Amino acid sequence: MTEGMTREQILETIREEIATQRAAAEAERDPVERDRILRHAQIREDVAEDEAEAIEAEIAENQQSALSLRVPTSLVNKLKARAEAEHIPTSALVRRLLTEAIERHPSASALTAEQIEQVEEIARRVYQESA
Repeated sequence: MTEGMTREQILETIREEIATQRAAAEAERDPVERDRILRHAQIREDVAEDEAEAIEAEIAENQQSALSLRVPTSLVNKLKARAEAEHIPTSALVRRLLTEAIERHPSASALTAEQIEQVEEIARRVYQESA
């Protein structure tokens, strides 16, 4: 329902749901049930901003793409052991580690020309050794 919606659109949908609840409360004949519905609508209105923000964050988190890469077996073993120790899937651990690394170093231009040259040299050697 909320896939691809902006925070404002999500908030508008929540407000429409609250209005529907209030209309249902007005049509309710039982005063106890009417009060319950109105209290629920008021609580929902009080947290509507937070709810919209949480839904937006969940949408962003669920938009994923697959990434395939080769890493040394020793690194895979370390990742699996750490994931097992934390009782989470290895892929969740790798996503978290990558996210933390990117957030700590957001600039892609953080590498110097010398470092880029070294990485390229390593990549050439790896390519030659694998051929």
